[in-house]
Amino acid sequence: MPLVRVALLGCGNVGRALLAMAAEKVDALREERDLTLTFTGGLTRSAGGWILLPDGVAAAMLVASGWPQGATPAGAQPFAGDGMAFARECPADVLVELTALDPMTGQPATDHIRAALESGKSAVTANKGPIAHAYRELRDLAAAKGQRLRFESTVMDGTPIFGMVEACLPVTRIASLCGPLNSTSNYILSRMARGEALEDALAGAQGLGIAEADPSYDLEGWDASVKATVLANVLMNADLRPADVRREGLGAEAMRRAQAVLGPGQTLKQMVEVERAGDEVTANVNIVALPEDDILGRLSGMETGLQMQTDTMGVLTLIEGEGGPGQTALGVLADIVAIARDMR
Repeated sequence: MPLVRVALLGCGNVGRALLAMAAEKVDALREERDLTLTFTGGLTRSAGGWILLPDGVAAAMLVASGWPQGATPAGAQPFAGDGMAFARECPADVLVELTALDPMTGQPATDHIRAALESGKSAVTANKGPIAHAYRELRDLAAAKGQRLRFESTVMDGTPIFGMVEACLPVTRIASLCGPLNSTSNYILSRMARGEALEDALAGAQGLGIAEADPSYDLEGWDASVKATVLANVLMNADLRPADVRREGLGAEAMRRAQAVLGPGQTLKQMVEVERAGDEVTANVNIVALPEDDILGRLSGMETGLQMQTDTMGVLTLIEGEGGPGQTALGVLADIVAIARDMR
């Protein structure tokens, strides 16, 4: 039975959801996938969160210990290095990189993944930054080292976008992509459509924990721009960076103005649009008025969606309901399972 050693670099909401899911699904992984996961280390910003577990422990043991907030698991050794050292030195087959996103640079996550690949580990990430800023380099490095780089949870949580295209759409050319991909903006615009002030809708989003105290990253389109870059680079072989994405008519004041002049039967969405013209791929993010009966126009709350125009299947539409750490964790787990399959 394959035994895959996993180390976590970052263990916030998604990391804890991954551990809980791996513990809950241990029998299913063994019976359906002939796979056992063992966790050999973790590095977080939480107190007591810097550990190595050279012999490996089951996810259930880490969950029961309460790590990283609770006690250090039995057999754990302290780790005094930084993220780069951890990525190089942790005894693992797969490094799961779950640190916070820097949309402008993709760091330090890009360096973490590079260090893991160079040291002979495969890498899984839910962090959009490395794929937006260094996809080609990291893809080629993984291939040169005989390792795998997977990132299903970078867009629409664990909704199978990249895996679906890889497995189910061979020899398919994607001409365009579009969709409302920022759940915070969609939540706020949905509440504004019901007559609420933007400030009240934003307060609601902050109360749910889906919007930061400073919401500009979401409302001004940077989150969507990073996702647009990931989609363009991976699915359309572009070489864009988030700064290359045209962002127009965004931000709180633009949302108020657009809502004030919205016509009957229309709804507002912050849309990602990526298009191919010949060999050139361009991307933009803006506020778009859609018919209320449009499949993407019907999305509300924290729902997101993506439409792909293809040369083999016409238009394909993926819809994600109310996402969250659990769905992101599933995407990460699916990537680990795919790597384990390739290791056989």
